[in-house]
Amino acid sequence: MALILFIFCVIALCKCNKLKGLKLEQVLVLGRHNIRTPLTTNLDIYSPNKWPKFNETDANLTQRGVLMESFMAEYFAEWLASEDFIKGCPGQEEVLIYPNTLSRTRGTAKSFADAAFPSCSIYQDKHSQDNRDVFDPLFHSLFQNTSENFIEQIKNEMKNTLNEVDLTESYLELNRILDIKNSDICKQKNVCDLSKNSTQIVYEEGKEPEVQGPLLIGNQVIDTFIMSFYEGFPLENVAWGKVTSEDQWEILTRITKHNINVRLGPLASKDIGKPLLKYMFNIFKSRNPKFTMIVGHDTNICVILKALDFKNVNVVNQYEPYPIGGKLVFQKWSNGADRFLKVEYVYPTFSQLRNSEKLSLTHPPQKVLLELKDCKINDSGFCPWDDFIKLNY
Repeated sequence: MALILFIFCVIALCKCNKLKGLKLEQVLVLGRHNIRTPLTTNLDIYSPNKWPKFNETDANLTQRGVLMESFMAEYFAEWLASEDFIKGCPGQEEVLIYPNTLSRTRGTAKSFADAAFPSCSIYQDKHSQDNRDVFDPLFHSLFQNTSENFIEQIKNEMKNTLNEVDLTESYLELNRILDIKNSDICKQKNVCDLSKNSTQIVYEEGKEPEVQGPLLIGNQVIDTFIMSFYEGFPLENVAWGKVTSEDQWEILTRITKHNINVRLGPLASKDIGKPLLKYMFNIFKSRNPKFTMIVGHDTNICVILKALDFKNVNVVNQYEPYPIGGKLVFQKWSNGADRFLKVEYVYPTFSQLRNSEKLSLTHPPQKVLLELKDCKINDSGFCPWDDFIKLNY
């Protein structure tokens, strides 16, 4: 019996490692919008220094964001053509481009479609004028389970995560860069040292889990630093020229990483992600569309990675935990008899965004191979499709 089991396992392993004849059958991309202006409108309170001015209004896609998304799209088009997956204009039933309602996600979707499928009129903006300031339910970070017991579990998860990381070094560095001792928030609200103030957990029914205090302030400020860096502002206008090394970026963005980890832990993500995962799995289980592009936010990528329990996601050549313009690329491959899943995180690097570098197969964005806890990959990054579908969202 043991010998039979051993032979069966060897055959199964060989089948999954056999790459010859694999053909790409379906691609689903979950992406974050590209470069935008800062989300925060009250930055002046945090520093006496003058903040850089963006050309576009708050929270909108910038022209550089449009350009970088078109570069990402051209890379994807080149990759898909190299796999004999899509060449020329696809049929309307073969491609779905589905963004959230907000301007930055719709703009990203249009930029991608126009560059990936030029002159094909693929993208049709189906969001009405009335709902463009309201999140599509698929993208909102709202709890499905609102029972008192579950919300208490979520609050405990947030509190435990909040206490796992000591951000004193990051807050002290941010104090120095902001010159917070001479800021209005110090004069008016006595917030003069972010390392001495405490972060509070905030939950209101029908709203996203949030935090208040230094973690929120730090996240808002560092987001602005990062977007001004991506947007190509002179370095003296990025954090007033006070961030000059990779080590400093790493120290500061610990705040950004911790902020999203506190708000969206594994338990919260598994509940929040149910509508989007159900939508994605309905596509996975069908043959059409061949190519799907869902355009959301860093929170959506965070939720899906945690809800599906991906192992050790290691973002390299970036400081954001879920980089701007980044995409989770779910790929269905087949050799005619068996099907396999491959998942990669594809995103522009910190320097590619800063320098507006054109992307292609010979100068690609960063790619990181991902593995699901419950779908073991082989040496080439493939896992059995049926094991993936058994997750059954």
